[in-house]
Amino acid sequence: WYQRRVREAVVSTQSTGSARTCTKVNGISGACGLHLNYFTLAGTHNSASGAFGQLYWWSGGAVPSCFYRNQDLSITDQLAQGIRYFDFDIAHINHSQADGDWWEEGIVLVHCGASDCAYTRSLRRAMSEIENYLGSHRDEVVVVRMKDHPEESRSYIRDNLARELSRFITGSGKVKLSRTDNPVLGEAIERNERLVVTVNGGFNPRRPIHSLRQVESYKMEGGTDACFSVNEMVHRLTSDPRAKYDYYPLQVDWYHAFGLCLWDLAGLCDGTELHKLIEINREVVKVTRRPI
Repeated sequence: WYQRRVREAVVSTQSTGSARTCTKVNGISGACGLHLNYFTLAGTHNSASGAFGQLYWWSGGAVPSCFYRNQDLSITDQLAQGIRYFDFDIAHINHSQADGDWWEEGIVLVHCGASDCAYTRSLRRAMSEIENYLGSHRDEVVVVRMKDHPEESRSYIRDNLARELSRFITGSGKVKLSRTDNPVLGEAIERNERLVVTVNGGFNPRRPIHSLRQVESYKMEGGTDACFSVNEMVHRLTSDPRAKYDYYPLQVDWYHAFGLCLWDLAGLCDGTELHKLIEINREVVKVTRRPI
């Protein structure tokens, strides 16, 4: 079994780079033996909403940034800032609907409200930026979550997502999709399977596109003038019975509110409160996870 495992690891890396020995993960030494769900990743919400500039309604009109644009950095710039967890909302554009360079056929990145979706560029563009970054940073692991698809796009996404991500599945790209949604990080680096993709929507489990499983503290609320407290965050996560299972990663959403523009809302949580994230992580691990 051991020999077969080693042979598979070597073969799987031949098409995407030479075999590599793990010494660190995302800049952290001593993490090679950890499973992904024991490792903390910095992430952005609606990661592509604004990453390509202006968003547009399907009618072609420009979308006001106040409630729809979450980001002002490109995907590459977010990676350079240390972001390793990307949250993509996706829809699709049919061939007959594609028009010019901007409205591209295939799966596209969106930010949808209760009745309308704001469109940005294609999923392919975002994944190409992630691929190029991981190709030149061989000790990095990235997670992509795809969620909140419009109802009319769900069957298209289910039927076509594997094709859109085919180069990450076949190994023709610079990095491969992880065969599991909770890999041992060192093995992921050694096999060059450093991209984990999870999607809600009933995908074939034999493909390296995994069904979304997570516990999140995300909660709809009215306007707030402060970030959530550590105790509130820990309670939200640990009160979910799934939190005790290792195969449910935990997503800490620092704050969420309606009634404020996104830029005003983001200003509520500044760098002086970063210690909260460290404390939240420590307390959640203490309550929900076995000692490591």
